[in-house]
Amino acid sequence: MKAVKKLACVAAAALLLFPAGSQAAKKAPKQGNNPVITLGDRPALEARRGSRVPDSGTDKAGTGTVKEDGQEKGKMAVRTAGDDGIQPAVKKDRQRKTARSYTAVHKRDLHAIYILPKDYKDITIKGKAQATKKQAAQLIAFNNKAMGIGCSIGEIIDLYWEEAEREGIRPDMALSQALLETGYFNFGGSVEPWQHNYCGLGTIGSGVQGAAFKTPQEGVRAHIQHLVAYCSHDLPKTKIIDPRYDKAHNLRLENGLITKWSGLNWTWAMGGEYAEKVINTHQLMLRCKDQEPDGMWANFKKQQKELEKLYDKKMKEREEAEKKYRKRKNPQESKDTKPAANNEVRKKDKKK
Repeated sequence: MKAVKKLACVAAAALLLFPAGSQAAKKAPKQGNNPVITLGDRPALEARRGSRVPDSGTDKAGTGTVKEDGQEKGKMAVRTAGDDGIQPAVKKDRQRKTARSYTAVHKRDLHAIYILPKDYKDITIKGKAQATKKQAAQLIAFNNKAMGIGCSIGEIIDLYWEEAEREGIRPDMALSQALLETGYFNFGGSVEPWQHNYCGLGTIGSGVQGAAFKTPQEGVRAHIQHLVAYCSHDLPKTKIIDPRYDKAHNLRLENGLITKWSGLNWTWAMGGEYAEKVINTHQLMLRCKDQEPDGMWANFKKQQKELEKLYDKKMKEREEAEKKYRKRKNPQESKDTKPAANNEVRKKDKKK
């Protein structure tokens, strides 16, 4: 009997020291309103209902498993409607037929995509240039082997510095915007070189070419004036040639001025990263050498005369097309003019 009692005592002690495996992963008692989850049942990440968690540890297949050192560490946890606790996503829920799982997604890191300074959202449209003219020339020369806008690299840069500084606009940033819009003056889209439209004025896609200007200087001036319309209460110091100035300026007076480049997202262009692209171009400019590239002052006077002739031809074609469009849209106007002329003839015949 004594031997049996000793064996029973040893077995009881063993159960106390070494609990069964099924009991090792049980939840500890509640503390407050939230249950405490022990190591055996703890999920690696918690994806609460309606929220998204960066999947820095998820596998490429998007299964939600978290891996550390090549091994699965746990599963994504989800909270469903009417669930008081957190349970692993893999565990079958027999009571809920409408349970939903939320897959974690990456948050877009703009600093990993573009070259951006830390305070890039605070860069103002007005201010002084940070890049030099020679750095700007280096960037253009590297990306454009043959300027087709009727002026040299040096001349277009001088125009941006002259027009922008007159209005207090940062010339290097305005030029960076032009380089983004025109593809470093290579164009290739709906806008053509003869238009001298360097900032997409009036272009809405679907082949619409937008505004056109006869000379590079007019194109640069219109660009700077449009920036003034966005960021300043004051009128431009030069005669307004921007065809969309009034519309843009009135809209900004109504909704608030935009004084920073970051504010051009979804306003100047329909894109949430438009400003980042402009600033990225400017950062590339700052990385260029501060020395004059070859061909910076090439002679393009002959080309400019040809572009002016092409401009005159294209604008006449536009005017004729607009007249035809107006006649088709308002056919009654042309009909009303004919009877008036016939009445005058009849009056003259009666007098005779």
